[in-house]
Amino acid sequence: MRLFTTFILLALSTSMMAQRYMSREATIEFEAGTGLEPIEAITNAASAAYDESNSQIAFQVLMTTFQFEKKLMREHFLENYVESEKFPKASFKGTYNNGTISGDLTIHGITKSIEVPGELTIDSGNATLTAAFSVLTADYGIEIPSVVKDKVAKSANIKVSANLKAL
Repeated sequence: MRLFTTFILLALSTSMMAQRYMSREATIEFEAGTGLEPIEAITNAASAAYDESNSQIAFQVLMTTFQFEKKLMREHFLENYVESEKFPKASFKGTYNNGTISGDLTIHGITKSIEVPGELTIDSGNATLTAAFSVLTADYGIEIPSVVKDKVAKSANIKVSANLKAL
């Protein structure tokens, strides 16, 4: 009985110390050019959350927050590729475990399981999360018209970084 009581007290104290972290200013960058023309975008308006008690991670971004160097690229991205009126956001829900982020990534209304390397550090009431990975556009139902197939890559390189504050 004594061992059981000790275990319960340890479990409760651990869960009470676990923190939740959040940011509404996470950064997501992507690059999808072939070398003929740079196709890059960035947003600093993604939402991110991390729950230390269960290692859950969540990201969400409105597609309209991505900024491009050229206005026409942004227009094509929103209207022709991600169809932002129909699919206004992309999201990720998953977990962090020993340098690996795994879970479900939803883009263009299609959800796929992914597992990518990532880094999470917690220090002085803040958490920092970073990851870099690639996704195939075809996996998410994003079609590249033949007229621009030499300029737009079949995969997008994505970088995610978030500085999260304890709640």
